[in-house]
Amino acid sequence: MLLIAAAPAVPAGAAGPCLEVDPAAPDTAVLAANVIVLGKVVRVADGPQIVPEAFLKGTVTRQAVHLPAEPRDLADCAPAELPAEARVLAFLAVADGTPAWPGSGAVFILQDGQAARVDGKTQTMSERELVERIRALTGQLAAPPAEDESAAGIDWTGTIVPVGGLLLGVFAIGLVLMRVWHRIDPS
Repeated sequence: MLLIAAAPAVPAGAAGPCLEVDPAAPDTAVLAANVIVLGKVVRVADGPQIVPEAFLKGTVTRQAVHLPAEPRDLADCAPAELPAEARVLAFLAVADGTPAWPGSGAVFILQDGQAARVDGKTQTMSERELVERIRALTGQLAAPPAEDESAAGIDWTGTIVPVGGLLLGVFAIGLVLMRVWHRIDPS
């Protein structure tokens, strides 16, 4: 199960999963959401998952974002319908490390290059334009690593060994210069 670190407090008027994302001006919703993920909805026994293609906000992982088995804690808004196999752009609130089921105003269905909010209350917009508007606010568009990619690490033979050798060489030159200086001025 994916556990996501909590982000800063939600601003007043944009509480929890009941975000109303205006695609023309998404700044309030971007600030209020803890995670913004673009991915494909997959149904599993313990609830739907969003298999990420990219993260526009939040921790980047290749693990699927697990949502609760059924919508709850959405007294103020209608829950989003997440059709199986649909590509979505979801603004998620996270409580106690677990994403809440999003409201219908916080999810966009992405199809044929167009983004349409699930509740249909806003006009459709091109997927690219919507992603660019969100990216301009978050500064993030990160794809999770592929299954066959190795994790980030240090290249010992290409980085550590040459830099270590260089530092040892500089240290040796410093010792030689100190010895020469003490011959000139033995005090």
